[in-house]
Amino acid sequence: MLIAVPKEIKPGETRVAATPDIVQKYKFMGLDVQVQSGAGEASGFSDRDYLNAGAEIKKNAADTYKKADIILKIWAPEAEEDGFLKAGTAVFANFQALTHRGRIETFAHLGLTCFALELMPRISRAQSMDILSSQSNLAGYKAVIEAVCKLPSAVPMMMTAAGTIAPAKALILGAGVAGLQAIATAKRLGAVVFASDVRPQVKEQVESLGGRFVEVKSDENFETAGGYARETSAEYKQKQQEAVAEQLAKTNFAVTPALIPGLPAPRLITKAMLSAMPAGAVVVDMASSAGGNVEGSEDGKTIVINGVTVIGNSNLAASLPASASPLYAKNILNFLDTMYNKEEKSLNYNFEDELIKGTCLCYNGKMIHPSFTGA
Repeated sequence: MLIAVPKEIKPGETRVAATPDIVQKYKFMGLDVQVQSGAGEASGFSDRDYLNAGAEIKKNAADTYKKADIILKIWAPEAEEDGFLKAGTAVFANFQALTHRGRIETFAHLGLTCFALELMPRISRAQSMDILSSQSNLAGYKAVIEAVCKLPSAVPMMMTAAGTIAPAKALILGAGVAGLQAIATAKRLGAVVFASDVRPQVKEQVESLGGRFVEVKSDENFETAGGYARETSAEYKQKQQEAVAEQLAKTNFAVTPALIPGLPAPRLITKAMLSAMPAGAVVVDMASSAGGNVEGSEDGKTIVINGVTVIGNSNLAASLPASASPLYAKNILNFLDTMYNKEEKSLNYNFEDELIKGTCLCYNGKMIHPSFTGA
């Protein structure tokens, strides 16, 4: 079987779906690999590195996709790549499937077998295949770094002969993987860290990292069976907004990684709330591509709203490609290894397996994922 690794064409994307060391592992499994020239360059991997690992280098996308049985990507193929895709090919990528149904219908019509890595079930045996966790961990770290680089003041407390500098106060709104890493990073830099989440169960995790949990009392349960946050009630939103507004007025920098799968990002910070923040405050909106947690934020842009610097960036992992690509590539390898039959040199699709059932969007010309079929 032949694996193809195209160069990503999404603006700002620097990662690659297979690194040279992972290519070597695919070769050991009996798979052939071809990589588009320059695909790994932004991650620090040259064409020569891939050649030395046993891959074949292709000059362009058309040649890379040609004859491929398996395609590995960071993001789903763009419309301009559809002409390169052939029926029966298995594609592994982040499809943003719950908000891009139209594209999934196109892939089904093309006869592709698509695996949405972002839908990997949150179970123990899938942890090593979970791209959201591996990439969000890096994104949470980088969000804090981006914020403090824009601050006009130091983060840790400093005691000098000329006086004492008070530590910066940070607020993290959302304590999933990205949020917890943001808490840990801000704490390591010396900030006094506060955090809030609609799931009271995460309070212990926040406090274990040195954060202080801003709790909003409620008898409602806002956690899905998969461990993600679900949409909150109007009553809770009002209580949450009041609690956040009070804390935000004392906050030097904030990070908002709050997302709800398949729905627009919850609005957590309004323009009025921004105006109450201290001078020089910074907010990093990690949900800007999904509508934003911050009113007025723009994805891929840094703007000033009511005196506050607002950084909109939903793809922070791409700013750390040398760290992100190896993790992403290993996630795919671990998943693909569960279905690859070395003796038959083929992919075996067991649709009773919860890993395949949870991620396979379309097969044999039909959309089969429960999110689309209602099953």
